[in-house]
Amino acid sequence: MTWRPDPRAAALAALVLATTACVPVTVNISFSQEKLDTAAKQIEDITAQTPAPSAPAATSPAPAPPATSQGRTVDVTPRINTRSPEVVKATESRRQRRAALREWKGRDCLGETNQGLLEARTGEGCTTEALELMRAENADRLVIYEAFMKENNIPASDTPRVRSAFAKARQERSRPGDWIQLEDGRWVKRE
Repeated sequence: MTWRPDPRAAALAALVLATTACVPVTVNISFSQEKLDTAAKQIEDITAQTPAPSAPAATSPAPAPPATSQGRTVDVTPRINTRSPEVVKATESRRQRRAALREWKGRDCLGETNQGLLEARTGEGCTTEALELMRAENADRLVIYEAFMKENNIPASDTPRVRSAFAKARQERSRPGDWIQLEDGRWVKRE
């Protein structure tokens, strides 16, 4: 007598194998504050450079390592992309108004908040031109934050961390006498 596999048992085994291969894996992409600070500084350094004839091509983020743990959460820290097309475009726009913003900051009309935006201050000779520049600058900064977070799959819950990283980078680049807002909300002139 020869042994023959039961077709129902073979089908059941195939079904079990197929369902266990589809166990969900949650991949948490997280960036340390240090990585966010470094990326923000890189973007701000680009903004501060003299405009070049042609910008380097945008790069894609490195793919996350494959998550092979079944039914578990895997934490990965991929490379941060700082050169998405949206970021490059907004950065170039910011470069064009940089000199005018520095002038208005020097007149005490604008200050750097602790959340990475400009805020109007009461300085000497402040006009609607300063407010218009501030609005345009803040709009580009918001584009950069959103594009940066989208490109790097950073969850919306990390928005304060991202903004804080950019605020820190900008405040470090501020000139002595510029208004900056400290983490506790107080405004001081940078020394």
